Amino acid sequence: MTNPELRKHLAGRYACKEAMEWLGDDRDSTRMWDECERPDWLLWYATNHVPLEQLVLAACDCAETSLFYLPEGENRPRIAIETARKWAVGEASLEDVKKAAKASLIYSVDDYRPRENPATYAAVLAYTPDIAKYAAAAAYFTWNLGYSANYGRLDETMAAAAKGESMFQLCKIIRRHWPTCPEAK
Repeated sequence: MTNPELRKHLAGRYACKEAMEWLGDDRDSTRMWDECERPDWLLWYATNHVPLEQLVLAACDCAETSLFYLPEGENRPRIAIETARKWAVGEASLEDVKKAAKASLIYSVDDYRPRENPATYAAVLAYTPDIAKYAAAAAYFTWNLGYSANYGRLDETMAAAAKGESMFQLCKIIRRHWPTCPEAK
């Protein structure tokens, strides 16, 4: 898509002001996809252009990178990711996904981090009507979780660098799923 077409498309989807400003007047869809450093924006964009099953798999790959932050023996978020992946390839039902996502969310609430569980967001993608919100949240909370975990241990500059590296790696994961920009249908 040309820049004017892309701007119209994104405005029609109520893209945030920050994304529209970043897009500027010169990035077409190819440059936007190749240059974007926000994994949440990439997954949000993909929601209108790829099959839901592919989106769930990409969100699961992103969320999986956060599993090492879990306490030893805590498996509910991992199981939610595995169940969502199984659903995406036809090996689990939506009821299985809902059950695993609910268990993962219960872990989050028990740990007082209900909004920072990327696994729950990745699993919920399979059955939510608000796909764009949950796709972006799976990526956002993955890199934000890394930032939060490192913030108290590292000085602010190093924590921000860790966040940037996490975002970069998540964008790479997403681009492995779609090496080129998934164009509008």
